[in-house]
Amino acid sequence: MKDGSDREFRQLIYALMRLQNQMARHVKLFAAYIGVTEAQWYMMRIIAETPDATVGYLARRLYVTSPFVTVEIDSLVKKNMVEKRPNPADRRSMFLDLTRKGKSLMRELAVIVRKGNDIHFRSLTEERARLLQEMINTLVTDGMISLREVYTPLLDGQMAPSAQTDVKRRDSANHQLARMSGHDK
Repeated sequence: MKDGSDREFRQLIYALMRLQNQMARHVKLFAAYIGVTEAQWYMMRIIAETPDATVGYLARRLYVTSPFVTVEIDSLVKKNMVEKRPNPADRRSMFLDLTRKGKSLMRELAVIVRKGNDIHFRSLTEERARLLQEMINTLVTDGMISLREVYTPLLDGQMAPSAQTDVKRRDSANHQLARMSGHDK
């Protein structure tokens, strides 16, 4: 806080949100260009740069569930962009690879991604990029700690008192409507 205000900090948060939204728009365009969802595009990128990637590995990297990754990967398999092969060390998992079609699509898109990244991140010197990476890693770690220690216990199934009042009013009104229409038997 500066002079009792967190205004400057909030401006930083808004700037980070703008950056995240810009990057999300880029990814949406990239994904559409090759005919996949944004999540699938991220998965294809990770598979392309990770020998012997697995569903579990993708889930951890993307901070999503394994069942979510499985659904998305199955869709990519049906589109002939990703293939699975047995993992000899663990029969429960499969290694994921891009197919010839998947590799071709990623190569075609790479020219556009490279040009966009060169423009978007042109102000990042090697040193600034390294510092930014360190800061982001620390913020992500701290964010996971705050979710675990502060927000999850506080918000797990709870609502603000004012929001509870609105929900109770709405539920009561819906119950009365159901009774009046004869659907509450």
